[in-house]
Amino acid sequence: MKTFLRFFGVFLLSVVVVGLIIPNNIDVRRSVEIDAPVQVVHQYVSDLEQWSNWSPWLALDPSIKITFGDIRKGVGASQSWQGASGNGQMMITESSLEKGIVYQVSFEGDSTRYQAGLSYQQKGSKTLVTWYMTGAMEPIIIGNYFSLLMDSLIGESFTMGLSQLKTLAENE
Repeated sequence: MKTFLRFFGVFLLSVVVVGLIIPNNIDVRRSVEIDAPVQVVHQYVSDLEQWSNWSPWLALDPSIKITFGDIRKGVGASQSWQGASGNGQMMITESSLEKGIVYQVSFEGDSTRYQAGLSYQQKGSKTLVTWYMTGAMEPIIIGNYFSLLMDSLIGESFTMGLSQLKTLAENE
């Protein structure tokens, strides 16, 4: 029994020490080149009511119910959602035809507010769109381990959404 307790203690201590060493920062980014001018892309990105036409979240969780704030487009536009996969809220804090949008997003049960956005880079008649999310996972240790998974968890959703946005904008 003492051997087991020693082994368990060493294991637990190792998990804590490694968890403290792992960075808790996340930086998830995915990009797509869309054969459409930035004006076409921006109309779908800056208007939260348009997100249901391309965002991956509704396809991944059809139970999601979205509630829009008083402002639905541009700076100050907000929405909250509830679904089987979780609840959360977002608000657009910056919106620019030249640069894209920046929004703050938070999830129920997580006190962290993450910064996310869709940035644009005009390339002739095409637009390079990059969807990103940054922040620091909390609580310490658990968040540090969870931060290792964020790129694979969220990145695939970003890729799916960007693909749908590309199809929508190019068929405009």
